[in-house]
Amino acid sequence: SPPPVRIRRRFDPRSIRKRRLAIANYKTPEAAYWAFFERFNAQDPAGWAGVMSYPHVRVSAGPPSSKRGRFFHPRTTARIYPDHADYAGTAESMGWQRFISTGWVRTQGLEPKRIHASEDAVLLAGGWTRRRADDSPIVSNRVLYTLTRLDGGWGIQARFGVDSFEPDGDQQALAEPAIQSAFLRQAARQAGDREGWLSCFHYPLTAVVAPGCVEVLADPDQLRAQTRIWEGEAQCDRVQVIAAGTTGALLALHPEGRSGAGRGAALVARREGTWKTLAITLLA
Repeated sequence: SPPPVRIRRRFDPRSIRKRRLAIANYKTPEAAYWAFFERFNAQDPAGWAGVMSYPHVRVSAGPPSSKRGRFFHPRTTARIYPDHADYAGTAESMGWQRFISTGWVRTQGLEPKRIHASEDAVLLAGGWTRRRADDSPIVSNRVLYTLTRLDGGWGIQARFGVDSFEPDGDQQALAEPAIQSAFLRQAARQAGDREGWLSCFHYPLTAVVAPGCVEVLADPDQLRAQTRIWEGEAQCDRVQVIAAGTTGALLALHPEGRSGAGRGAALVARREGTWKTLAITLLA
């Protein structure tokens, strides 16, 4: 796989020509969320790509797929899509046959729940279930969607997937190691221990720090130089479990005093037996 990349730029919707639903221009975050499933079920690469804000990133806490073959590929930790053309092209080249071959006929979205919101960014807790023709489930997942408003319209900037979700599991118990890891990170931040804070992340680390701005940081040195993330985290008085599985958990961060700074969420993942933050999204 290619080396980790660092993308730190704004996507200008005027820089590409509209093609069908080429530009995310939904009136509400929830409208973009439901359009994600509508365009996916329609097997419409351009329309599906048009639901996103760019650069778009999808981060997985799950282990690499053990499946190999024509329709299955090893899962990477994070996948960056710089623009609509890249996302649509990837979707079109891979096609939907890999889903159809499992008996898939549609994906049913979970009713979304707002976790945090600002003027130009909203965090939605959601997810999906893939279903067969007889409506029986194939697989379910829980996902945190970061939706941002660019050029007046809402789109999905990032997706953080648990990918090992246990629908019948005790969510609080499954998430306990992730919660402890988050508290260690917060304690280091409060103590001003930047080096200790740096050790609380898996690398490459993905961070969504503003609408249209995604950071993929390959190592602690890159994160050390990125003061915006350090300064953006605030001491939290509550960590809320959004969803959890055997190798990942989604946690909402609620800052002390309920001020704007520090609101966000984290994807915490288990790698080689150690739970650390793999991706984070912060609201201004």
